[in-house]
Amino acid sequence: MTDQQAFFDLLDIMENEKLVEAKRFFALMRSTFSIANLLYADVDILTSGFVVHRLHHTFSVSAVRTYLDEGFLRIDPVLRSIMSGVRPVDWATARELHPESEPLFRALKRLGAGTDGVTLPLATPTRRLAFLAIHADVPAEEWPAYRRCHLRDFQLLANLFHASLLENDDHLSEHGDKTLTHRETEVLGWAAAGKSYWEIGTILGISERTVRFFMTNARRKLNVVSNAQAVAQAVRRDLIPTF
Repeated sequence: MTDQQAFFDLLDIMENEKLVEAKRFFALMRSTFSIANLLYADVDILTSGFVVHRLHHTFSVSAVRTYLDEGFLRIDPVLRSIMSGVRPVDWATARELHPESEPLFRALKRLGAGTDGVTLPLATPTRRLAFLAIHADVPAEEWPAYRRCHLRDFQLLANLFHASLLENDDHLSEHGDKTLTHRETEVLGWAAAGKSYWEIGTILGISERTVRFFMTNARRKLNVVSNAQAVAQAVRRDLIPTF
């Protein structure tokens, strides 16, 4: 189904280059395996929901907008499966096991986004979730054989791509972060627990304005633009206490 030399050429690139950008990785995967669409996500899991760290995909804008606007996140059986397991998830199998997700798959078919695919969970630290979803450009009747033939290659390449991004994160954190003060970590810790500025100020015996000051400093040091991103970065790097 696929030229093995093309696969080994792609494998060489993934093993020898320190960082392969998502756009290039997707282009190489699509040309090597006749893939229609890919989606890579790396998110932090907080009590309030997901904070997106990375999201790259080749799906149409209308498909993504429909998925979000229709609230399909709540009934997505693939997402549910990868959050609770480590095995690759075949979309058709997930669809059969969760009939309540049928509106999602009907919408995907209507938008031409494809209903045959596989999603590969990727190794992450605690309170984090990452995966690569693959929809191949093959007839539905050929999908089972195609999946069986290429699943091992998909998993290997996905792991190498994900690892290069994580290693690049580690490199940046070692050379670019400034140390958080004790007060900044306290404020971030209480923010992670869902407390408001006023509540944090009351707990720590400082003014709400001072809490804002510490949060601003923490965002700047962590190189993020929102409090949710600051909390996610601090949780990921184990910088803050758990209350």
